[in-house]
Amino acid sequence: MSAADVDAAASPVGHALMERHCYHCHDDSNSEGGLNLQDLKVQPDDTVNLATWAKVYDRIVSGEMPPEDEERPDPKEVAAFTKLTASALQSTWRDRYATRGRVGGRRLNPVEYETTMRDLLAAPWLELKEMLPPDPESDGFDNVAAAQEISYVQLARYLEAAEVAIDGAMRLRPAPKPTKVRTWFTEEGRYLGKDWKERYGSVDKRPEWTWFWQQPNNAQAPRHIRNTSQQIPGWYRFRVRCRAALWDKGELLPPEEGQVAWITTAAKRVLAKFDVPEGEDGGVVEFVAWHQEKELLDFYCATMDDRQVSHTTKQKDPKSQREAHESFMKGYRGHGIAVDWFEIEGPFADESCEGGSDDQPWPSVSYRQLFGDLPIEPWTKASGLKPPEPLNLPDLTANKHGLREAFQLSPDMVMVVSKEPRKDAETLLRRFIKRAYRRRPEESEIQRCLAFALDAIDDKACFQDAMRLAYKAVLCSPDFLYLQEMPGELDGYALAARLSYTLWRSMPDSQLIEVAESGELLTDAGLQRQFDRMLADPKSKRFISDFTGQWLDLRKVHDTSPDRDLFPEYFSDNLIVASAVAETEATFAEMLRENLPVKTIVDSDFVMINERLAEVYGIDGVKGMQIRRVTLPAESPYGGLLTQCSVMKVTANGLTTSPVLRGVWVMDRILGTPPSRPPPGAGSIEPDTRGATTVRELLAKHSRSETCASCHKSIDPPGFALENFDVMGKWRDHYRSLGEGKKLDQVVALRDVRYRQGLPVDASGVTDDGHAFNDIHEFRNVLVAQDEQLARNLTERFLTFATGASVSFVDRDVVNSILRESRKEGYPIRTLLQQVILSKTFRSK
Repeated sequence: MSAADVDAAASPVGHALMERHCYHCHDDSNSEGGLNLQDLKVQPDDTVNLATWAKVYDRIVSGEMPPEDEERPDPKEVAAFTKLTASALQSTWRDRYATRGRVGGRRLNPVEYETTMRDLLAAPWLELKEMLPPDPESDGFDNVAAAQEISYVQLARYLEAAEVAIDGAMRLRPAPKPTKVRTWFTEEGRYLGKDWKERYGSVDKRPEWTWFWQQPNNAQAPRHIRNTSQQIPGWYRFRVRCRAALWDKGELLPPEEGQVAWITTAAKRVLAKFDVPEGEDGGVVEFVAWHQEKELLDFYCATMDDRQVSHTTKQKDPKSQREAHESFMKGYRGHGIAVDWFEIEGPFADESCEGGSDDQPWPSVSYRQLFGDLPIEPWTKASGLKPPEPLNLPDLTANKHGLREAFQLSPDMVMVVSKEPRKDAETLLRRFIKRAYRRRPEESEIQRCLAFALDAIDDKACFQDAMRLAYKAVLCSPDFLYLQEMPGELDGYALAARLSYTLWRSMPDSQLIEVAESGELLTDAGLQRQFDRMLADPKSKRFISDFTGQWLDLRKVHDTSPDRDLFPEYFSDNLIVASAVAETEATFAEMLRENLPVKTIVDSDFVMINERLAEVYGIDGVKGMQIRRVTLPAESPYGGLLTQCSVMKVTANGLTTSPVLRGVWVMDRILGTPPSRPPPGAGSIEPDTRGATTVRELLAKHSRSETCASCHKSIDPPGFALENFDVMGKWRDHYRSLGEGKKLDQVVALRDVRYRQGLPVDASGVTDDGHAFNDIHEFRNVLVAQDEQLARNLTERFLTFATGASVSFVDRDVVNSILRESRKEGYPIRTLLQQVILSKTFRSK
């Protein structure tokens, strides 16, 4: 049967079951849920139409429709209808795949574009994704081809990003000559305020230490580091001599908690995060980072609260402030960080930061990606060429808006020298375009881009300016921006690209291209070897970060902040948020590395944490900011992704916890059974922070209407099961209240807490299918028993993410096959991903 012309005899349209059991609620005059089945036809060209038929099929197969209070159809009639519907949908989808392929033309999204440019140009410092408009999400991911659009604005932004990338990679300067600059904090008071020495003095007999007892409001008064280095874009080695200690009412003691510091830029780019050394002499922390031009640097005490030390006088003169400060410190007990000096050495030619000022490997690796071994020399009028064009750089303080600034070349800027510019232009472009297009280009494609360079060369442009035009033409071509695939099985190049953009979020490397050209990649064994190699490569961290960021909503971790009065311990705590995301990514990486069963998503005997998270989870013996694997006690409520700090934060409502948001998240992200959208006018549930009622009581009132109750009976139970965890995942037995409840004698950041002990938490419930539970332990057992559904959801998400297309009705066959093959082993997570990669669906357009 051709799906383009569905035979009425082989179509579910007008079937007797629908006549008797469906049309009276879903017809022209009574379209419950906005669904009119009487006019529903099978339309092969309309994927929304096909998805509606799949939904009808699923509802009838599950017995959800017709509703329980309606006459039940005969089982034989149901079997006949579902068989007919499945046959029609499978035939329709297979016909679409045969003629059009499963995946439409898919464009590189902003993340893929940035990582591709970094790898293509050997320029890992490039920051481009914020210059590009974000892509819409579909089925939880932003790389689904069917949802992507292209407009003039997008093309203009891609052109701007290409210019910034090429100009940044050229590094057209003389060889860098590294210098070393050291700043003593005791000699620099900008970050401490005028007359800081007179106001604060020193707490010990060692004046080299500048002590910080609080984190200033970093939006208004960050601790700037005086930067007198060359500030030329390049690799720099940074050193900081610092120490951490506990001030106990006049005495410096070893710290009781590890202290963490960050070095950031004014644009909030983090250069380094590190544990502050302890001991009387402290220690020197060293790291390497790329330093942009004219970047301001800040020292951020990540473990300190910016309200920790209160001002005890309103007098402005230094003497009064110093006396008030000394008086305060006599009774103060708290941790501090001291800094002696900050050192910047560079710029260096490469990330190794090795070699002296006269032996830097120059030109840079990124330059050689564009110009090979061609030399560079200062431009002069005697060259007979036009002066070099200005370069483009992103404005790093506003690049989220896609802004950039142009600057003129400084006097020491140089030009690329070619004795045979037309010949060199063609040689360089041929090599570049093959890498950029991820395949062997057609001769016409080469000549089209080459023409831009040759015309400029004839017009006496500098060689680099001529090549910039050709390279920009390549990087704005659909052959670069889109993953080009033909219907049917993918050839070696297309399969290599799909594999690399799945596991590395970037272009294939030379080894992957080699096995694609030899045909080895098209074999099961060859594809398996590359899967193992690439997943073991450090670049696979990009997959971990991007996949979990979208699947688990980690990208939204900064969208909301807990109420500062209800949860003062989390106020302005960037360390816990960063640690939370790192925990989730490390946990998923461990699941893949160890090939753990899918039930580990909701139940594991370990966590991947650092000291800050251990404090939240009530686990002893963990020191430092490094994420590491820690075995959990037998009765711990933690383990798996479900109760992690990051998940608890992204499922909060912006002020406090929300069982509705958490319930929806569990159903959608973990089980893959998202509830229907709330009907118009359903309203929302606002938690009672005054403490008179619990959210469970509010939900009970909200769900009295039949319309709301039908959804909340499935949404609320998983949300209730997580109610013992606050907005950051810390265990609680009572809610917090700003009105009713027991007054608490607790201090956070030297201030009495405003919240009271509210009503007790009730984490019990009954799932939609009748399983009762009293707490997270029993609810976790309910989820573990649904390991096949956990595996189905994860497999479908792997398939969507890896191919850039949603899972259709006919794709269910490959998902079911993968589940059957992995059932005995408990659906190991790495195996599920591997089987998706080896499937015919992944290897076909």
